[in-house]
Formats: sequence, structure tokens, C-alpha cells
Amino acid sequence: MIKNVNILHLVPDEKFIDAAYKNFESVAPSCNTFFVPSWDKKLKYIKNTPVKFINPFSFKSPFFMKSLEKYDLIMLHSLNTFNQRLLANTSQNLTFVWIGYGYDYYDLIYEDRNWLYQEKTRAIVNELTQDGSSAITTHKKHALKQLARKVLYNNLDKKALVEKINFFAPVLENEYNMVASKFGSSFPEYVAWNYGSSAALFNDERKSHCNPNGNNILIGNSATPTNNHIEVFDLLRTQNLGNRKIICPLSYGNSDYASVIKNRGRSYFGENFLGLDTFMPYEEYTELIGTCSNAIMNHHRQQGAGNIVVMLFLGANVYLNRINPYYSYLKEKGAVVFTVEELSDSPELLDSRLSKDEIEQNRQILMSSSNEKVTLDKTERLINKVLCSKPRAFTD
Repeated sequence: MIKNVNILHLVPDEKFIDAAYKNFESVAPSCNTFFVPSWDKKLKYIKNTPVKFINPFSFKSPFFMKSLEKYDLIMLHSLNTFNQRLLANTSQNLTFVWIGYGYDYYDLIYEDRNWLYQEKTRAIVNELTQDGSSAITTHKKHALKQLARKVLYNNLDKKALVEKINFFAPVLENEYNMVASKFGSSFPEYVAWNYGSSAALFNDERKSHCNPNGNNILIGNSATPTNNHIEVFDLLRTQNLGNRKIICPLSYGNSDYASVIKNRGRSYFGENFLGLDTFMPYEEYTELIGTCSNAIMNHHRQQGAGNIVVMLFLGANVYLNRINPYYSYLKEKGAVVFTVEELSDSPELLDSRLSKDEIEQNRQILMSSSNEKVTLDKTERLINKVLCSKPRAFTD
């Protein structure tokens, strides 16, 4: 157990944060402070973490910036705009750990975001981003927010900001070199850590030997165009799906895009389309997606790892885009996963099931990297690695 250390977490209002709080408090109790930059001081996704709200322009306050010196390490949960601006205003010798989310570093790997989208999805993105679009009423508000953000946070050199960071924990180990290759020797050191938000699933005896309890189909993980939903819809709409439900999580992301997907889904699949546009408690959500025997994740980048882990553990057929780094990561580990391209060529895969041995093989691979003990060990190693050069004792 780690004592006598001050750890600051700068976090967005995301569903992963409760897992981070649990992990860090288990390893370093009463040593963690969680700040959420917010104007309205309201939370949608964080439920069990005691947070302190701070002004989104705190980085402009010399008093606030000076106060950061009391922390032994500062955890940047995603490199969002606030955290970038804070780095830009930092001149002190502070220790930063960047917990990558995916969206916050793929722009460093690929400057052109169009590579994320397939043809029909790209057309939707272009429509939603056209100035003066009359079809999307809320898009104008979103565009104004984006314009204001550009004015307020302009001239940020993201690569220069990354060089101020000491350690970087991407979602997947194989993504580290993908990002580091765009930098010189000043790139942050690698540290292994993840939220382990699915760890409770591995300890649930009720699910320890179960297969999917239905024949539904899960598509994507959010209301973001990087899911390439439309291309999956086109693949499925030519198949005889019977009474299968098409389940699409759309509770976070872009509301305009979510509306397009819901309308298109209902048009294609009628009452069998279920767009999840409200946030659900974890247990309730896993019960619902546990009715799916197939999960199709058509992202070009790593995304939706939590959903993928759950579906693999429950014994579903999981299909990933072949260029997704998570596909190569899982295959290298020996997991039984498929590509979306394989499904397109052999749609009869929708009617197949993994064997008990294959399900167990996938579970062992997942548990070796994501169970509760592994996650807590990673948390302790992260803290000790960051603090190892400091002349003080941190463990009892």
C-alpha cells in the first residue's frame, strides 16, 4: 500500500472515472484528488467518485497553477482541450502522466481524420459539418461551440505539449510506438495502465461459464462516426435476420449523428432496431448486450475496448475492422476474433457460435491483462515508477 503521496487526477465526466478512483484509492488510499473542469457543476457519467469542480479557465490563474506544485504526480485522463491548455501554461517542473483514450492521440498518428470514415459515413460527416445545414438543427449550436473553442484555445502546438509529459499510457501497448514514431527522443516514457472497467465481470460467478443468452447483434459503442454504422447496416440489411434485434449504443457522442443513425436504423430494420440513447447502469447494460451473439465493431482505430472485452468474455462472435490495431493486438495474443471483411464474405458466420474451448481461450487472454489484481498491480507499478527517483519512502 502506498502512503504519503499526493496524486491529482484531471478528469472529464466519463464513465471510466469511477473505475480509476476505485483502483487508485485501493492502492494509495486518501492520496487522490479528482478535479473536473465544469461550468455547470453537474455530472452525467461519474457516479461514485468524490470530485471537486474547477473553473474551465483555471489554467489562467497563477494561484491555481502554483497550487499544482504540491502534487507528486498529475494524471491527465485524456489529452482534452483543458489538459492541453494547462500544459501550455505550465512552466514549473511538474510530473505528468497521460492516460490516453484513443481519440486524443490518433490525430498525432494520422493528420487526416477522413481515414477514420468509410465512404457512406464520410458523406454523413460532410453533411453534418456543412455550414448552414438546415437538416440538422442542433448542429449550429455545436458549430458555435467549436468556433468558440478554437478562438479560446487557439495556437496550441499539440506535439510541443506532449513533450512536456513524462509518461504515456495508451489503451493498447502496440499503440505506443505508433504515436512515438511521430516524435523524436523527447516523447514520454511508456507506462502500462488501463481502467480495468470490466474487471468486475471476471469475478462474477453468474457469468463465469455462460454463453450469450440471445441471438441479437451489437453494432458499435457510441454515437460517433468512427463506428462506421451505415456500412454495417448495409451489410446486414441484405441478410435474413429473422427477429434478431439490432442494438446500437448511442448514449454518448454526437447527438446529430445519433439522430441520423436512429432514423436509418429504423428505416432498415423497423421495430427490431434498438438505439440506446440514454446512459444505462453497468449491470443493466451488460445484461442487455449479453443477449447478443454477434458484436460488430467497424472502427478503423482502437475504440470501444470495454464493449469488446465484455462481448468476448460472454462468448460472442466479435468482428473488428482488419486495420484496427485492436484486431492485431488480440490476434497476437491468440484470441478468436473475426474481421468485418470476413463477415461480409461469409455472412453465415452470424449463425455460428464459438466452441466452449474457444470461449475459455478468449477469457483466459482477457483475464491475464484485465482482471482486478492485474489492474491494481499496474496501478501500484505506475505510481512507483513515476516516483522512484524521488528521495522519500512511499510504501509501507
